Amino acid sequence: MSSEIENISKDTVDVIEDFDCSTQSEAYNLKFKEWRSRKDNPFAFRFRANKRETVFNDSRGFETPSQASEEKRVISRIMFILGMSMLFVVVTDNIIARIAAVTFGFFGFDIHTTMFSSTMYGDASAVVSVVILVNLIRGLVPVFGAQLKLKLPLRTGYMSQVRSSVELLNAIALTLIACTIVCLPTAYSGSTKEIYEFFRNSNTEVDLWGQKEFVSYAIFSILVFPLLEVLFFNGPMFTALRQFGDPFAITVTVTSACLLTRDFKEMPAVILITFIASVTMLRSGTIMTAVTVHVIYKMYTFALIMFEGSSSANMLLRRNMFMLAALIAGSVVSGLIYIVRKKKKSNRHYIAMYHSDTKPAAMLITAAKSFPYTAVALLCIVEATAKILI
Repeated sequence: MSSEIENISKDTVDVIEDFDCSTQSEAYNLKFKEWRSRKDNPFAFRFRANKRETVFNDSRGFETPSQASEEKRVISRIMFILGMSMLFVVVTDNIIARIAAVTFGFFGFDIHTTMFSSTMYGDASAVVSVVILVNLIRGLVPVFGAQLKLKLPLRTGYMSQVRSSVELLNAIALTLIACTIVCLPTAYSGSTKEIYEFFRNSNTEVDLWGQKEFVSYAIFSILVFPLLEVLFFNGPMFTALRQFGDPFAITVTVTSACLLTRDFKEMPAVILITFIASVTMLRSGTIMTAVTVHVIYKMYTFALIMFEGSSSANMLLRRNMFMLAALIAGSVVSGLIYIVRKKKKSNRHYIAMYHSDTKPAAMLITAAKSFPYTAVALLCIVEATAKILI
């Protein structure tokens, strides 16, 4: 009797029950499975079938229910939301920002722009205020849009239970190492102007800013904008994607964040930081880990700006000591955590896997070919190329 039950379980496929979400809390798993089990949820990946059973179709005869076709259907629907959100960001940066500048200028504000350039100029305070407003819209609309469409419970869409405080500490250490590595080309480029790339998204004449404008924009760039980015990429969108396994969700998230920079010089840094943020979020159990990673990266690059802007004779020495100290601190802390973990021989499971007959590369190709994600990805690559050529 037991062998018969065993054979039935092997032949039966239930992607919801078979999915291993042991990396998170029981409450998270329960809510996640409830969300996936809702019949009216078009973004939930549900497939249950017996491999030995066939279904009769009037036009095609007997056929076995296809898990692969259901994968493609759900992946395409999720990628549609991701693609539309990315398209909104691109349109906001290139069109809505100009419309906002013209609109505020029409109402008497000293803000101007041109048809062929998204750069704003005029009164520094007014320009920075509009830039912050546009960037808030740029970040908030995709976050709320994804939440309204996917309708995930908040505690499921945004991982909130700390499973390991050590992993949060490890995330900080790894970020310090990554920041030092990715900032080396900028710090030693030989061009002091490149350090102002921190303010590249402002689309304004930064040289005309006063201290108040610098402080205001720096606060939003270091604290608010990274938060909005994480809430979108590592929030409900990430949760919906992880129905097909955490490696799939991480790959799509990292690739999308990389493309959205539309800047080949920045892409290596974004790839590394987004990867660390996503993995450490899963290991720690809370989205605040991902937020911390992005904020530290922004603080690190801003610190380099402060060193670069100093007129001190030993500026280079101080900057180099800062980078070396960050690298050593990150390496020591991360190394110690790794050694302790090895000694304890912890077999704790961190990454949720999804098992399917479909190869992971095939699922990623399905995601990449989804409309309008493909078109937006090409648009991002074209814009990044134009920045080099123009």
